[in-house]
Amino acid sequence: MKTHVLIASLILSLFLGLFTQAQETEKKPTRRDSIRAAKMREKYPVQIDTVDGKVIKYVNGTPGAHERKIMSSESAIAALEESHSLYVSDKKTQFKTMIERVNKSLEDNKISEEQADESKAKFAEDLAEIITQHRVKTDAEINLIKVNRTSAFYDYRLEDHASSTLEISTKKGISINIENNRQNKKYIKTTSGFTLGFGYNYMNGENLGINDFSYPNNNYFSLGYQWKTTLDKNNHVRLMYGVEYQTQGTELNGNRFITQGDQAQVAAIGFDTKKAKFRQDQLVFPLHLEFGGSDRKEYEDGRVRFQEYDKWKFGIGGFAGFNMSSRLKLKYDLDGREIKETRINNFDNEVLLYGIDAYVGKDSFTFFGRMNFNNVFKSDSVDAQYVTFGIRIQ
Repeated sequence: MKTHVLIASLILSLFLGLFTQAQETEKKPTRRDSIRAAKMREKYPVQIDTVDGKVIKYVNGTPGAHERKIMSSESAIAALEESHSLYVSDKKTQFKTMIERVNKSLEDNKISEEQADESKAKFAEDLAEIITQHRVKTDAEINLIKVNRTSAFYDYRLEDHASSTLEISTKKGISINIENNRQNKKYIKTTSGFTLGFGYNYMNGENLGINDFSYPNNNYFSLGYQWKTTLDKNNHVRLMYGVEYQTQGTELNGNRFITQGDQAQVAAIGFDTKKAKFRQDQLVFPLHLEFGGSDRKEYEDGRVRFQEYDKWKFGIGGFAGFNMSSRLKLKYDLDGREIKETRINNFDNEVLLYGIDAYVGKDSFTFFGRMNFNNVFKSDSVDAQYVTFGIRIQ
């Protein structure tokens, strides 16, 4: 029993000794720590407020956060109000167009005066209901913002009201809009969008023509991005410019191909081939002057928009760029095996390229013709210039 008591006393003494040593060896605050603490107290002073009848002390660790939250929410509310105004303006403009159509039908004796009055009354009733419901929707969104800005769960983002859109339509073509609040501008002078082209091409020269090339295996493909700037108040004259990647593939008839070496020449291969296709990948910068129809639409709030849907257009201009790569793909049988061979950048080709381009079409679809002024190969080699025609979506 005495042994047990002795062991317990030793353990207790050891524990108390270690605890006392830890207390004595605890790190004491340095002068640097005191200075840092003073600066923190100066930057984040202790404040006193009354919440639910109780006096509390707190430290505001994010000074200015509440003010920034209020400013952000006010900007969001202003954006919603402006969006509602634009919506009302659009609907009023549509209503005006409908009334004009009813009056035109009345003048042409297609409907009676009683029917015209009924149609106008119905349009006006629908317009009032649509605007009222949109006002209710807008007010609900505004109230949500006001509630969120006084809530601990506030997470509203103004950028949610940005107008970045990607639109793909068989009627309107392909367009992308990445500029915020662009729909609010009164006058949009420059628009942009993707272009897609495909067609047939061949090399024309002193000893070369369209009949020297295989019809199924000569092809042209392009993908680009262009800008369009109106040059007059009715958008009947436009400047088109952009950047475009294009690939041009040609294959000769008569089991011939373009030889490699210091001087590129057209020569017979000497054995049967399944494929002997020459291809060049290029980057060009087109520039066109476009003429075409356009409807000018003015809204009640002063916005002006142009619509080119279902309108004819004609463009003429040119392009300049450079060749990125050249390759010859061969496919043939050798000793019972199919051999595929590719020769890359081993040709006497010109790097710079330039030429003229013209097109005519309706809406987003155009038929184009393009001709290079530069030789495909250098002056001492075979005489050849690209001629291309096809369909372009722009």
